Amino acid sequence: MNRLERVQAALACEPVDRPPYGFWTHLPGIDLDAARLTEETAAFALRYDLDFVKSMPNGFYMAQAWGCPVEFGDIERGGVAKVTRAAVGAAADWSALPTIELAQADLARELHHLERLGAALGPDRPVLATVFSPLTTANKLSGGLSSAHAGSHPDELLAGLAILTEVTCAFARAAIERGCAGIFLACQDAVAGTMDETRYRVFGEPGDRAGRAAARAAGSRFDVLHAHGEDILFDLLAGYPVDALNWHIGETPPAIADYRASGGTRPILGGLQRAHITRCDREAVAADLRRSMAQTAQRGILISPACVIRYPIDEAMLAWVADTVRGYRAA
Repeated sequence: MNRLERVQAALACEPVDRPPYGFWTHLPGIDLDAARLTEETAAFALRYDLDFVKSMPNGFYMAQAWGCPVEFGDIERGGVAKVTRAAVGAAADWSALPTIELAQADLARELHHLERLGAALGPDRPVLATVFSPLTTANKLSGGLSSAHAGSHPDELLAGLAILTEVTCAFARAAIERGCAGIFLACQDAVAGTMDETRYRVFGEPGDRAGRAAARAAGSRFDVLHAHGEDILFDLLAGYPVDALNWHIGETPPAIADYRASGGTRPILGGLQRAHITRCDREAVAADLRRSMAQTAQRGILISPACVIRYPIDEAMLAWVADTVRGYRAA
């Protein structure tokens, strides 16, 4: 099997010669330059012989598009970036958000990178465009006020989300038109501690579904839902019409076995805990792999961590992970 055939078979829950795999990490500084980001991402994919590639933009490109300055200094210390001046401070600011054109510098940079990356890697190594859900973007450009405004100013927040959804859909369509196989739809607010299921159905789900529908209408064939964090609203998200589910398996319920036992049949992208990779715990990674393969009966599983592998990264460890997955042959 070549890489594309392997990925397609796994998404169809058909037999594969070995599990397809991919992983990703931050590229701080580099991720603000389309040409350098393409070069480094392609080199990363080739170095570890990845079967599929999730693009790794900086996590705040949408907030930047609405004029938010971002501090990235903590990334190299294993931390996360943060907005230093929010675009939304008061509820009235939501409806004042402009509709951003794709020619805006930060969005254009990302789309240029995606187009170059697909061309660099070729047609047999699928590329996923990282797309943040509208509610995730709302959280980032408001400094977290979106969850409070869902309760205190729902109409204002919905007005803002309509604007964010329009731009998100346009970006998703453009990414597919530029050669991406699908989108990696990152939903970072679908956690019980941020928003309960009833509220998420109002403020989160419509934008999530619209983004995926926009990608599909443009021809996507490999759309992944990323449910970020702990205590996720899994039952709600698992019902989305995506090609694969990705969540922090081993860190938050459900286990793969529990999802399958409940009747869940959607392919899974995941199975490795990123902390085990960061700690260079080879025994734990090998156990993650064995468990993930056993609990899926080796069907419908694309091996990856749930989320970005944080700094510090150990290249020898990443090479070992890649070799271990490539060498996996279970009876």
